[in-house]
Amino acid sequence: MNLKKCFLKNALLTMGYALVLTMFLAGCQAKEQTVTAVGPSELLIGVVLPETGQYDMLGKSAKQAIEFAIDEINQIGGVRGTVLKAIFIDDQSQANKATEAINNLAERNEVVAIIGGMNDELAFAGGIQANRKKVVFITPAAGAIGIPDLGPYIFRNKVNYSVNTTKLIEYLFQIESKRMFAIMYPFNEYGVNVAETSARRIGELGGVVAGKESYSVDMDGLNSTISKIRNMNIQALFVPCYSSELPGIAQQLYQSGNKVMMAGINSWTQDGSISRGIEFLEGAIYTTSFYVGSHNQNVMGFVNKYKQKYGKTPDSLAAHCVDTVRLLAQCIYAGGFNRETIKDELQRIKNFPGLTGLTTFDSNREAEKPLLFLTVTSGKIEKIQ
Repeated sequence: MNLKKCFLKNALLTMGYALVLTMFLAGCQAKEQTVTAVGPSELLIGVVLPETGQYDMLGKSAKQAIEFAIDEINQIGGVRGTVLKAIFIDDQSQANKATEAINNLAERNEVVAIIGGMNDELAFAGGIQANRKKVVFITPAAGAIGIPDLGPYIFRNKVNYSVNTTKLIEYLFQIESKRMFAIMYPFNEYGVNVAETSARRIGELGGVVAGKESYSVDMDGLNSTISKIRNMNIQALFVPCYSSELPGIAQQLYQSGNKVMMAGINSWTQDGSISRGIEFLEGAIYTTSFYVGSHNQNVMGFVNKYKQKYGKTPDSLAAHCVDTVRLLAQCIYAGGFNRETIKDELQRIKNFPGLTGLTTFDSNREAEKPLLFLTVTSGKIEKIQ
């Protein structure tokens, strides 16, 4: 049977829009294939999220998206007849609770994979335990270097911060002809690592870093940091801050009279958009893998369907979570019915057509995806062609 035609017919009849097909197309696009193995009636996917505690907003966004993706798959009869079910465990935003949750899920042999690690700390804690238990652990959210290095069962479905930073700097050199930089970063492990990565790449390309200035994560002393930057002769200011910090930093830079172009990576925003402080970011450039204003038909269909179901716009985390469920569904479609075959099939993923772009896992189990470059023009977010 022509599987591509079969799934096309079923999806169109059941859902009426093309988005749900993307999870199957990667396995059919290169050549016709016949899958003879019969799957179980259902498969369980473990999900470890911070539903309470400091990071509960991340957990809520992720849970809705994962439920959305699983419901969508099951509404068309599952994956080759196999229904997917999720077991959610709250890690309470604590690393030790994430470890406990992974251990509990791993003891259930019917759980074929675990989605978790909604930030770097939780991903490291969960990844260490998952690899010990030899169960696939895939994070759609954590960007720190080294997470997939925890072992062969650990995957990341997100472009890490180092790649984001490197690609941004290269873009600013090649397209914007920026050569003189300053770096302003949060004084924590993330900020220090990203600042070092950017400074190193600027130097490799023959550019100059006029200064590297940190600020405390509670934003104390920000005026002093900005005053130092104002006296530097630079063309671009790289600010790898968090989305919660961006409005305040942009406003203070603007009010200080510093009109230099700001640049950032995907830590700036959750959905490619900027909701606050955009009036102070004219000309800014930043990276993302998901842009809610995209004209891509799959993204538009997803955004509309998500809004209909939840009454709100999906963010980048939601898109990455939906893609993560669909990647696991693709593995099941190819015959991955247990932990080992899921691991092997994930490693074979090439150019999977996700909401966050064509996705391939490299030999280190890092997701390779195209990055989008966005800018602020006349107070509006625009994709740079």
